[in-house]
Amino acid sequence: MKKTTWLTILLLLCLHGWVQAQSRTVSGKVTDAKGGALPGVTVLVQGTNNGISTNAEGAYSIAVPETATLVFSSVGFDAQTVAVGSQAVIDVTLTENTQALSEVVVTALNISRERKTLGYSVTEIQGNSLTQARENNVANSLVGKVAGLNVNSTAGGPGSSSNVIIRGVSSLNQTNQPLYVINGVPVESQPSIANNGGQYDNSPDLGDAISNINPDDIESISVLKGAAASALYGYRAKAGVILITTKSAKGNDGLDFNSNYVAEKIYNLTDWQYEYGQGANNIKPTTAVGAAQVGNSSWGGKLDGSDVIQFDGTTRPYTAQRDNLKNFYRTGSSWTNTLAFNKSFTGGSVRLSASNLTNKSVVPNSGLDRQTFNLAGTFEPFKHLTIDARANYILEQAKNRPILADGAGNANFNVAFLPTSIDVQSLQPGTKADGTELVYNTGNPYNTNPYFAAYNFVNNTKRERLLSTVSARYTFDNGLFLQGRVGRDGYTDRFTAVTPSGTGYLPGGKITELTTQFTDLNADGLVGKTFKVGEDFAFTPNLGTSYRRTKSEAFQNIGSDLAVFGVNTLGNAKNKSAQSFFSDQEIHSLYGSLDVSFREFLFLTATTRRDWFSTLATPGVDNDLSVTYPAVSGSFVFSELWKPEFLSFGKIRAGFSKVGQATNPYQTQLSYAFLATTLNGLPLGTISPDNVNIPNRNLLASKATEFEIGTELAFVQNRVRLDLTFYKKKSSNEIVYAPASISSGYQGAVLNAGEMENKGVEMLLTFQPVKTADFTWTSSLNGAYNKNTVLSLAAGQQQSVYATSRSGVGFMGQVVGMPFGQVLAYDYKYNPDGSIATTTNGVPVRGELTSYGTAFHPWTAGWNNDFKFKNITLGVLIDGKFGGKIFSATDYYGTVFGLRKETLVNREGTFGADKVDAATYYGALANNVSKDFVQNANFIKLRQITLGYSFPSALFGNHIQRLNLSLVARNLFFISRKTDNIDPEGSYNAFSQGLELGGVPPSRTYGVNLSAKF
Repeated sequence: MKKTTWLTILLLLCLHGWVQAQSRTVSGKVTDAKGGALPGVTVLVQGTNNGISTNAEGAYSIAVPETATLVFSSVGFDAQTVAVGSQAVIDVTLTENTQALSEVVVTALNISRERKTLGYSVTEIQGNSLTQARENNVANSLVGKVAGLNVNSTAGGPGSSSNVIIRGVSSLNQTNQPLYVINGVPVESQPSIANNGGQYDNSPDLGDAISNINPDDIESISVLKGAAASALYGYRAKAGVILITTKSAKGNDGLDFNSNYVAEKIYNLTDWQYEYGQGANNIKPTTAVGAAQVGNSSWGGKLDGSDVIQFDGTTRPYTAQRDNLKNFYRTGSSWTNTLAFNKSFTGGSVRLSASNLTNKSVVPNSGLDRQTFNLAGTFEPFKHLTIDARANYILEQAKNRPILADGAGNANFNVAFLPTSIDVQSLQPGTKADGTELVYNTGNPYNTNPYFAAYNFVNNTKRERLLSTVSARYTFDNGLFLQGRVGRDGYTDRFTAVTPSGTGYLPGGKITELTTQFTDLNADGLVGKTFKVGEDFAFTPNLGTSYRRTKSEAFQNIGSDLAVFGVNTLGNAKNKSAQSFFSDQEIHSLYGSLDVSFREFLFLTATTRRDWFSTLATPGVDNDLSVTYPAVSGSFVFSELWKPEFLSFGKIRAGFSKVGQATNPYQTQLSYAFLATTLNGLPLGTISPDNVNIPNRNLLASKATEFEIGTELAFVQNRVRLDLTFYKKKSSNEIVYAPASISSGYQGAVLNAGEMENKGVEMLLTFQPVKTADFTWTSSLNGAYNKNTVLSLAAGQQQSVYATSRSGVGFMGQVVGMPFGQVLAYDYKYNPDGSIATTTNGVPVRGELTSYGTAFHPWTAGWNNDFKFKNITLGVLIDGKFGGKIFSATDYYGTVFGLRKETLVNREGTFGADKVDAATYYGALANNVSKDFVQNANFIKLRQITLGYSFPSALFGNHIQRLNLSLVARNLFFISRKTDNIDPEGSYNAFSQGLELGGVPPSRTYGVNLSAKF
């Protein structure tokens, strides 16, 4: 693969030489009235799509034909047109325009519109803000940057999933992830994990679809937060929409090169006791057998430095080992190199990029490699016709994705809970001479030696993915346009999991091979035209249709009891089984919109969409397969009518809409599958795994109605901007799984029963405290509050549990009248007089299962500051989340194993009338009263710092158009944190956020970013 990457780079360099030989170049600098450089100004060849943006110095260089006319434009400035003629250097001064905000943003169906016309909230992020202090999953780069967007990464290492929530959780049992639309084509991005919230589930996080996208290829991201903004996506719009537009050449001729290298180090948040070491009954181990039997117990004697025998028969000092995490985890790294070739020519442009990511995880023997190839071409073969074709080819290989949650095969778990007197390095190399596991805990062999888990277990994934789209648009002389588009997202995943021979808890070993093939085909057509009525009115009707077909096939082979030691293949398994899973669904849609404007200050948009679902069909039942989703929104730019001296721009907007969410396939009737087992040589049949709940032949798609109102204001010549939004959304016809009798053979019944409400406010304040020719300071503060309430579940149901901690005493559930995702734990049992009831050994008695708050922070905020002094830039991002809870199973096990400082109280004494020791008391306390493990997950974090310098082009004789070198750092430290011993963002599961255990520790990254244009 590396040879392919370098051959591609060599080809791009050759093409670059051809570009230089064919193009005539015009260069110059764009400044404001005070002489200050203007970065980001669009320089466009009039009448074409050939364009470029000025760099940090305001400089540009563009290839143009002989008779070209250049148009210089930027938000807040009057556009300027200049005929090139024989000029080789054109310097331009732009005049500030304080009349209106004319920013253009991408909206639904990939239609670009002026922001002032929108009746709903849209936040746009430029791609260059994602490429310096970057994340391996681009979704994590959005943290703290968008009001109302709550991004939570999982503690699964590089390439793991992200939980992205827009304006609160909108569904009780279906996905709450937004729809991603890449270049107009919808893309599914669900977390791929085997851990569905069961108590004994432990598995690696296999990532999601959005993590495959290379940030170097992103031009911009638009977040459509409200239903009015996303209503044209109908049944996929309930959780919000994120639009991603990838880069095209746009006349940006030449080569772009970006190299980013960061080192990664974990930081240890545990604060264990280091007074007592391994052992039991306050006694040190006296034999190797005894040391191995007590395993993870830190209930031994006081650490006194004496020589004590350990699990392997070796005598070592009985001293505190404070650096086990530091000594086990290594310094990780990520190195990303992207090279892009851009070429514009008469009638079109082409961009070809190649990117390589090499990641070495902080977890030993774990990492991620990704190669991305992106091709974008825009063509105008003849007048009126524009063709846009794009392809994104991705190859991703992940090595040994770490197992999360429970201790079996989980290196993270077993390092975290080692006794305070055991040096993790004494467990190396993890194997004995015969290759079997060096077991350090014979009392519980499921506590796998962390080195054996890291170097002998296998959890590898391979993905080959192609995202492709082609669209054609024909515009008649009268403005009528016809547009057609076809897009396809297809990938093949291969997951190989091996529990090796000689594993302590499974000596025979096991191998699983899972191959998944997924295709999502989308086709749509759109026709529209703008009409003007006199000088005041304009209206634009659009009518469209779309078709979607989504298919997936999965084939799983499992082999156990490997015959030949160390041969990890299915053919070596004595016992084999095979299963296959299929899914197929189809949706047809019609939609339309009408945009009306009056005198450029009053705007109205109405849309409607009707979807027909194959997933609602039931043979023999004439049920309605369609749902209609209407929306209306309006914008009133009052500053066009009333504009006092202090006001630069003023607008009020409002919208009302209805959106929905399709059902999963096979929920309306029973479907069947074959088992791997046979009887008399014939395979046995069974009810499909899709039907663990009783189907509902009258099932309906869920829906949500939303109202939002907001305002956008600008003051002091647009140097202060305020965007405020209030919204209220109600989800109904929620699909819930009502409990069923165990005798039925089902877990529950599929019903349309639940209701949920979200209401909240969002704020974005952007201001420039300082703006001079040499120095500017731009500050942006965003904040949001979301109040979520579960209004109802199934009839007669007040509470449901959907996930269980491995501890067995912490849960995630829904409680009527409370926010979604309640963290549930056991309270004390109280006597009639209010005192705590205890047993004869003094342990509090277990009380009611009680909810202690939501795992989804209702308050989120981000504060970004950008400073620019001449060629030097500094960026600082701080973000925080407030009001959320997390169940710390780390503290549960820390109590059971005697690691928490709280277990020092009466350590060598006895408890209760039965005079039980501290280990027995605290173990019983942890299992009876788990409320103490529910932690406040509030935090404020210094998320990102970048410090860059843009070298003057003249320094290189203008052969290099742009060269920027930046020092970058991300996830530096917590300014404030309420959790003890754990990361408040340390959930191990994107589906059941709020449960923590056995994840990769938090880490900070430091490095350098080099960006150049030739």
